[in-house]
Amino acid sequence: MEKKVGEQYLFDFYGELLTDKQKQILEYYYDDDYSLAEIAEVMAVTRQGIFDVIKRSKAMMEAYEEKLGLIAKFLKSQILLEEIEKELLDCADREKDEQLKSELMLVVEKLKKVSEEN
Repeated sequence: MEKKVGEQYLFDFYGELLTDKQKQILEYYYDDDYSLAEIAEVMAVTRQGIFDVIKRSKAMMEAYEEKLGLIAKFLKSQILLEEIEKELLDCADREKDEQLKSELMLVVEKLKKVSEEN
């Protein structure tokens, strides 16, 4: 997994467990794509201070993931949903019964919604 994407997942899953200050800094960093210097200016803190907060916050969130494994479970479920969707689409393509085919397509659409909500 790409480093920045992995860090974004950490923040998405465990950001609420951080302090308000840590959350704000990481929101600027990940969501708003601010540089360390820009965050330091907005927060009236040194650039090194921002760097330290980000580094400590990442370490905390990595520890949460190590213990809870929510991201790993989420990614596995996404892969499983995609496999199920593909198998259903394959079945629908082979199916001659139009009613069954349309019911399979409805199930595929529901799986897509579940996948998008996660």
